[in-house]
Amino acid sequence: MYELRPRGRGSFLDCMAYLLDDEQVGFPDPRLSEEDGFLAVGGGMGPEWLLNAYYMGIFPWYDDDEGSPYWYSLDPRMVLFPKNFRLSDSLSRRLHSGRFEVRIDTCFRQVMESCASVPRPGQSGNSWISRQFIDAYCELHQLGFAHSFETFQDGRLVGGLYGVSLCDFFSGESMFHTVTDASKVAFAKLVEFATLHGFRFIDAQQPTRHLESLGAKPIPREEFLTLLEANDIQKSYRGRWKNNSVVLLIGGNQGDRLALLMMAVREIARRIGTVSMASSIYETAPWGFEAKQNFLNQALVVDTDLDANTVLDIALEIEKDLGRVRSESSFSQNSKSEIRNYTSRPMDIDLIFFNNKVVDTPRLQLPHPRMHLRRFVLQPLAQIIPDFIHPKFHKTVSELLAECPDEGEVNVFF
Repeated sequence: MYELRPRGRGSFLDCMAYLLDDEQVGFPDPRLSEEDGFLAVGGGMGPEWLLNAYYMGIFPWYDDDEGSPYWYSLDPRMVLFPKNFRLSDSLSRRLHSGRFEVRIDTCFRQVMESCASVPRPGQSGNSWISRQFIDAYCELHQLGFAHSFETFQDGRLVGGLYGVSLCDFFSGESMFHTVTDASKVAFAKLVEFATLHGFRFIDAQQPTRHLESLGAKPIPREEFLTLLEANDIQKSYRGRWKNNSVVLLIGGNQGDRLALLMMAVREIARRIGTVSMASSIYETAPWGFEAKQNFLNQALVVDTDLDANTVLDIALEIEKDLGRVRSESSFSQNSKSEIRNYTSRPMDIDLIFFNNKVVDTPRLQLPHPRMHLRRFVLQPLAQIIPDFIHPKFHKTVSELLAECPDEGEVNVFF
């Protein structure tokens, strides 16, 4: 159905627009959008409307005095592929300076309200983020589909962004900052999270210089819709996202190897956090010594609110519970002071990455100091996080695998 309706809030320009049925969820083909991306008006802002819209490459932008949302599908569409993210030297220094703390999903409504209230160049009047928008996205957040990345300084919220995650992409809605670079820091955390969780792309919607400086680029809407054709709703990472992501390599060559791996994954999920990514199980010959039985290894991405040292403590406890006996003089698998006396063991749990942190203490080094020399580590990692960039070498996992001097065989077991 068509009806003459105003194009946007405060505009006196009328146009032919699709008027949506308020009762029946459904959108016209986004290719029918006008030149500025305007597609339709009406419908609702409930979860079923929003999720259907994002699935089709449509998003709401503005509503009228009666609360009817306006729906858009822009051409071109601003998209960031995580491997193309540009982390400048200055932003890298900010990230590792300790000046900012980034949290995830701890104050979603406050982030939205800040995005709505912070003055922006060229913006006059009220923000398009109305009370209806805030309530609608907060409901989507409660359902586990909308998320916020929040930058704090001295315990005070100074920047952040929010958006919707569906299938294996994240659609950013808005960001804000009250301190220089605070929104960029939040965006860098989003890219890190996306890379560690197999997201294909980040939909940044509108072309801006700010996003372009970070590596996003405008692509034709038709190309964007082609990306959406590969959507798999089963890949949606739904729920409250945790503040930290730790990459583990688990493995062993004693006892019932497969059963012990499964038990380790279960205990990691119970004691550390959500196992969000898991590689295939690989079989490899012992590294640095000879043994009668090969190792089985698996790489995991685990989301947690625990810090790195606590994760290490729990990992050592799980190893012990599964039969590992360590020398008392050995600190840990990541320690600079570790005694390099490799032997068979029922379970080994190595911390490979913890977010993109660099840690250098007598007890713990991150990233794992010898990971780039071990094919049995890199090959499982390359299966699940090929584009994650090593924070010290500034190379992706795939690049490190291609350069790895280790010629040992790594074969898929299961």
